[in-house]
Amino acid sequence: MPASSQSQPSNNTPRRSFVICGERFYFPGDGTDALIHIGTVFIEKAVLVLGPMLITFASVIIGGLSYTYFTIIMPMLEHKYGDNPESTIMISLHTSIVVFFVAEISFNYFMCVVTRNKGANYDRVVRELADATNFQFPENPQELESYRRDTSDKMNLRMKQRYKRQQEEQAPPATVATGGADSDSNNIKHRKNKMAPANNKNNKVAAAEQPMSKLRSWMLMAPDEWGYCARSHQPKPPRAHYDHVSKTLVLCLDHYCPWMFNVVGYFNYRYFCNFLWFVELAMIYGAFITYEPFLNTSGRIYRAQRDQFRKTNKRIRMFPMVPFSDERLKVSLSFMLCLSIGIAVACLGGFHLYLCLTGQTTIEFHGNWVNRRKAHKLNKKWKNPYDMGLKRNWQQVYGSGNPLLAFLIPSCREPEFLPLPLPEEKGRRIWARTKYDKLPQVDNGESEEANAGGDIV
Repeated sequence: MPASSQSQPSNNTPRRSFVICGERFYFPGDGTDALIHIGTVFIEKAVLVLGPMLITFASVIIGGLSYTYFTIIMPMLEHKYGDNPESTIMISLHTSIVVFFVAEISFNYFMCVVTRNKGANYDRVVRELADATNFQFPENPQELESYRRDTSDKMNLRMKQRYKRQQEEQAPPATVATGGADSDSNNIKHRKNKMAPANNKNNKVAAAEQPMSKLRSWMLMAPDEWGYCARSHQPKPPRAHYDHVSKTLVLCLDHYCPWMFNVVGYFNYRYFCNFLWFVELAMIYGAFITYEPFLNTSGRIYRAQRDQFRKTNKRIRMFPMVPFSDERLKVSLSFMLCLSIGIAVACLGGFHLYLCLTGQTTIEFHGNWVNRRKAHKLNKKWKNPYDMGLKRNWQQVYGSGNPLLAFLIPSCREPEFLPLPLPEEKGRRIWARTKYDKLPQVDNGESEEANAGGDIV
């Protein structure tokens, strides 16, 4: 074989495609897969190393802002209110608010870090979910192996059918030539026969230039269908995904958070949301009470107080809410931290509030977004299969009790409902059925919408 022909890449070489800002880029599959594997392993190890550092950093921020209030801001407030009768009340109110925020943030942060999405609690919920969905859970290695083979055969068949459908959609339309006379028809047929090999070759090249999108098994499953996780070697419940950092199968996996040094899923999602929202409220309050001292870190009254200290060498606060020279950096840093963290957490907390009220995880949000775009091209609508209405979506995370108390009062309780839109008592955990007499009624419109979700209509 000539050397030139050996250097030419084959049309059958696997290629990987990436979509960035709406543009699709193609890379050779053999080298790219190796680089992606190396990069993935490096990121997983880096995240594990980064986790304890971020937890320490977050604890330092919480402790530093609390220290600034009790050592700088609170004395400023005492000087501001002076000997007024309401002085004690106002200072006590400010201090109570700070203590409340610190307690809520610390509790939810600690619980989100230590609560694991595996172990006995996970096994118990999976068994309850299997009973509620009439799934026959494998009880021994023989049944598990049989279930694995059946699930693998079913997924392979669906894969072949989906790839075949994509090939038919990407195939160029056949052209039909017509002629009036028999001689012209014969000439056309003769020319078509001669051009057939070249056309077939061009079609293969075109098909190679437009690789089909890679499919995963969970993309081909129904919203309430069980699967099999080849990495953890166990049945895969609906809404469960394998986390590559913690190496566990997580129910309602949202994402792995390095700040929590933990994966956010079914058991600790409420703590994660509470942490975000209490941090946002605390940052708003912190920016509010440090705004005036921050403005007074320079200017005429600050210089007057500084000059008085240099003359008398006595720390006398001449004006309210004006920091001393050694307090300027702490006040400025506290205000800028509250402002910057508040803006960042507002975006993330708002996004998770939307997810909580619409019955989605971050992974499901991306999947629903893709399906919604596909349905829009067909002039149809996509319904989220796990959306049960605002009230029930909130209850899926916080329970059926008083919504305000469920948010404000710290609690170590587990989720009350199973993570599927199941009707009536089937959707409630066993431990909660004995605590509550009956399930809060859901409007028929919301129930029908939840049952009909996940379809393009």
